[in-house]
Amino acid sequence: MNTEKLAQVLIIDDESSSIEVMTTMLESTMTIFVAETAEDGYNLLKLHDFDIILLDVDLPDISGFDLCKKIKSEKKFANIPVIFISGYKDLIFEIQAFEAGGVDYLSKPISPVKMLIRMSVALNIKLPIPSSKSIKID
Repeated sequence: MNTEKLAQVLIIDDESSSIEVMTTMLESTMTIFVAETAEDGYNLLKLHDFDIILLDVDLPDISGFDLCKKIKSEKKFANIPVIFISGYKDLIFEIQAFEAGGVDYLSKPISPVKMLIRMSVALNIKLPIPSSKSIKID
């Protein structure tokens, strides 16, 4: 059995239920690191080589938008895809996410299937995603 992880993921979110959903979906195929503040997330970023960042918009210290701009301004981190995760569903927040350098935007509550699809595209790897035949549409 191949136990090699497909990617290293940094989750920066202060909401425990969101963290739980994301880690449950990803821990079998990816190495997960979690930070609950922008500062802790940035410090982890300096210590490890991440393939992707899942970033909440609302953090206790600074906004996810500001953190993303900081990450993207540094050559070492500029190519790491950032997917924003947010409770905000308004288009203005999505626009701000892309302006900050994000590659995608997902609204909470997080759809695990959508998250896997978007991560698969951002990472350009095949993740275990349910096929369209296995998803029931009401």
